[in-house]
Amino acid sequence: MKKILLISSNSSSRGGGERYLVFLARGLRRLNYEVHALLSDVNYMNVWAKDLADEGATIHRRKLKGLTHRPLRFLQAMYDKKQIELISDFCNEIMPDAILVNQQYDEDGIDFLMGAIKSGVAPVGGTMHMPMTKGKNNRRLGRLRGFLLSRWYYSHYYHIIFVSKGAQKEFESYYKLPTSTFVVNNSTPLDNKIPTVQPYQIFPETSPVIGFVGQFCYQKNIMRIVKAWMEVREIIGDCRLLLVGDGPERAIIENFLINNLPSESYHITGWTEVPEIYLEQMNVFILASRFEGLPLSLVEAASRGISAVVSPFNGANDVAQYAHWVKVANHDTVEQISNLVVNVLMNKTKEPTKLELEKFRNYFSLERMAKETIQILNKGRN
Repeated sequence: MKKILLISSNSSSRGGGERYLVFLARGLRRLNYEVHALLSDVNYMNVWAKDLADEGATIHRRKLKGLTHRPLRFLQAMYDKKQIELISDFCNEIMPDAILVNQQYDEDGIDFLMGAIKSGVAPVGGTMHMPMTKGKNNRRLGRLRGFLLSRWYYSHYYHIIFVSKGAQKEFESYYKLPTSTFVVNNSTPLDNKIPTVQPYQIFPETSPVIGFVGQFCYQKNIMRIVKAWMEVREIIGDCRLLLVGDGPERAIIENFLINNLPSESYHITGWTEVPEIYLEQMNVFILASRFEGLPLSLVEAASRGISAVVSPFNGANDVAQYAHWVKVANHDTVEQISNLVVNVLMNKTKEPTKLELEKFRNYFSLERMAKETIQILNKGRN
C-alpha cells in the first residue's frame, strides 16, 4: 500500500481547500492508499482533523503558520527557515511515496512546498484552486509581488495542479514557466444518500424558485443574484428566491430584501449542515461569483439535474462541458444572468436524461479525482 502525505494550507475552519483535502482523502482511501495529513495545531483546524480522521487518514498536528497569520504574506513564508526545516524533517520522518500541498492560490503554501521539495523523499504536487493573478498588477504592490513570485516559481519545480482549465489559463497567462502544469477537475461526493430529513415546503409548489447555496461573501456576489431575480420577476411575474447559507454580507442582503421586496417572495435559511436538502426545491440554481476555481455547489446541483445559470468564472465551462443544463453567461452582468434564467424557466432548456446524469456523476467522482492526481504525481519532470 502506497503512502500519500496531504499538507493543508491551514486557512480557515470553513475553507473550501480543506474540504477538498477531505474529499481527496476519501477518494485515495477508496483506491487503497495509506493517507497521512499534516495540519496546524491551531484550534480552528480541529474540525478538519476530525473530518480527515473520519475518512481514515492518519493525522499529524504541528505548530505551523498559515498565510493568514503572516503580516508580510508570502515573503515571510519564503524566508521562514524554521518552518521549512520542520516540514522537511517531517517528510523524512514518515517517508511518503508522494506529497500533495493544498496551495489555494499563487501566493499561498510557499513555505509548505519549499519544505516538501527540500526533503527530497518523494514527488511533490500543489493543488491551486484560484490563482488570483487576474488584475494582480493593479493591486497594491502587485507588480513587485508578481515579479518575486515569478522568480520563485521558475526556480522551484513541483507538479502544479489546477482544479479547472480556466484556473490554469489564468495562471499561465501571467507566469511563463519552463515546465508543464496540469488540470484535475475538482470533485465532491455524489454517491451520498439524500438526507431523509426534508425541509418544509417554503414556497407554493406552483411558484418557480431560483436559488443559491454558499457563503454570503464578496466572492459570491449575492447582490447580483438578487438583482437578476428581480429582473426575472419583472418579466415572468411570480418567482421566488431561496438563499441557502450565511456569511458576512447576510445583513446587507437581508436589509435590501426587506426594504424592496414582499417578505413572502424570498427566504434565507441561514447556515445548515445539510444545504443539499434545499436543492430539490429549486428550478434554477444561480452562481454569480466574481471568481471561482471549480465550485462544488455547482457540481452538486448539476448532478441532480437542476438547471444552472452561472457567470463566466474559472471552472464554469469545465462543468458545463459535461452538463448541457448548465448555462454560462457570456458576460458577467445582471442582464445576461436574468435572460438565461428566463429562458430556462420558459422551458427552453432540455432536461438531462438518466444516462446523462449518470455520466456526469461518474466523471465528477472522488475516485476519478484521486486517480488523476496520483497519475500526475507519478510523472517525471518535463
